[in-house]
Amino acid sequence: MYTLTRSLLCSLFLFSIGCSDYKISKITEEVEPGVTAPEIEVDPTHHSYGALSAGSETQDVIINIENIGNGDLDISSIYVHGGNSNFSITSMPLGIVESLSSVELIVTYAPGTYETNYETISIVSNDDDEPIVNVVLDGSGDAPVITITPDYYDFGDVYLGCDDTLSVEIGNIGNSNLIISDIEFFASLPVDFSMQDYEAGWGALPITVAPGDTIDLNIDYIPLDSHDDAGYLEIASNDPATPLAYADQDGLGSIEAWVLDSFTQDGTVDVDILFVIDNSGSMGSNQTNIKNNFDTFMNAFTAAGVSYQVALITTDNADFVGGIITNATVDPVTEFNNQVDSIGTHGSAHEKGLWYAYESTTTGDASPGSATGFQRSDARLVVVYVSDEPDFSHYAYGSGGSTTMMPGDYSASLLSLKSSSDLVVAHAISGDYPSGCTANGGAQFGDGYYDVVTDLGGTFMSICASDWSTTMDTLARESLAQMAFALSDVPIENTITVTVDGTPSSDWNYEASSNTIVFTVSPAEGSAIDITYGLLACQE
Repeated sequence: MYTLTRSLLCSLFLFSIGCSDYKISKITEEVEPGVTAPEIEVDPTHHSYGALSAGSETQDVIINIENIGNGDLDISSIYVHGGNSNFSITSMPLGIVESLSSVELIVTYAPGTYETNYETISIVSNDDDEPIVNVVLDGSGDAPVITITPDYYDFGDVYLGCDDTLSVEIGNIGNSNLIISDIEFFASLPVDFSMQDYEAGWGALPITVAPGDTIDLNIDYIPLDSHDDAGYLEIASNDPATPLAYADQDGLGSIEAWVLDSFTQDGTVDVDILFVIDNSGSMGSNQTNIKNNFDTFMNAFTAAGVSYQVALITTDNADFVGGIITNATVDPVTEFNNQVDSIGTHGSAHEKGLWYAYESTTTGDASPGSATGFQRSDARLVVVYVSDEPDFSHYAYGSGGSTTMMPGDYSASLLSLKSSSDLVVAHAISGDYPSGCTANGGAQFGDGYYDVVTDLGGTFMSICASDWSTTMDTLARESLAQMAFALSDVPIENTITVTVDGTPSSDWNYEASSNTIVFTVSPAEGSAIDITYGLLACQE
């Protein structure tokens, strides 16, 4: 018997009416004995999965493939015709299907987002009259779909001191609620971008955005320097296709105006000079050297015409040795030398110059021989330590009992006495860094003194030098020289550049409180100082 299939019957009728509109019963009739043939039948040939929750829900369809012929059916290939990855064959029954037997083809649908999908599964076999059978599938996904507008924005050039704000819109173009679980903002260093607080408008996380709705997030750009800046917004949500969504921002800080302040180093300041002189047994020749060259020191002050005060203490006592030497002193050199002679060399062998300078500058009453009477608010305080041994002040004793102080604490105390670091400096004549020196009687490294001098930008001179005239002249000029230069406008600090005689200098600091450049190493007399800096824009 030979079975006339639906497709064969359709080929026999050349009418304009489609065969799919009619159900045709199978007809069998006598055929020649010994003729065999496979005959494929597929059910269903169309399936609709309906709407599934994208990202979390899947569905299978079982397609029955039956051989209703009297010969072996050989299924050679089954494939997804359009290549849509949302449809996958999870059970593929390739090979021989005997007569009147069947196999199952399983196709899984997993929508990835809010979408509608159509696909055709093609089944290829050795059925002569129906070698390819197509199964039409369709389905849809329900899901939230996040959008970020704009997903990239360039702020362009923004003047330092100004700011710009970008509103970023977060929308849901899906058909389910978008649940935002996290909002993060990242920026390059230094951080010139920031995200405004969104909780005031949208509440705390998680935030729900209904289909068709939007929320906005504001990104501020306030450049701190003239470099490229970058930032990006990261949104975590239940969008199955885009669980992390991003929006990028770029910007460049620029300077609206530049200022050049020029100076010539010819300025001097009034000074209060405190000599801290080691009075231990090994200091005889060193005391002689300082006496013999003090006239060189005083000559610099006389030539500058500044107001000066000079006082002496020792490394074991905070009291002034004698009266304060001033411009009014008849013979300042003789008075200084007489005071050095009175110091002598019978003091403590455990020199505590840092401690007694600390006590002398922070205690006392208003009498001329005290720290209070000595220091003038508008004069530079200069402390000169003279010792051939390291300082032993780390564990010193005050009226209140033992006090532990490190060199940095003594530096900080001196700085606290003045409104500007330009008004405090420390020098030392002591043993060379880092191992001391051997010439002219020798000396141990002036440990402790070296630290304070370094902290306060002073000069550390060798006590082993054969010629102290150079030493004393250098100390005088370093004490007198103008170290601070007031700027004509308020700068952007990180734009400041300084040159001395045309050469870039790094020996300075900017003090915002006084709007001055303070040198840590004094520019030479007569040198040209140029200070260039940018100005903030958009300032009221």
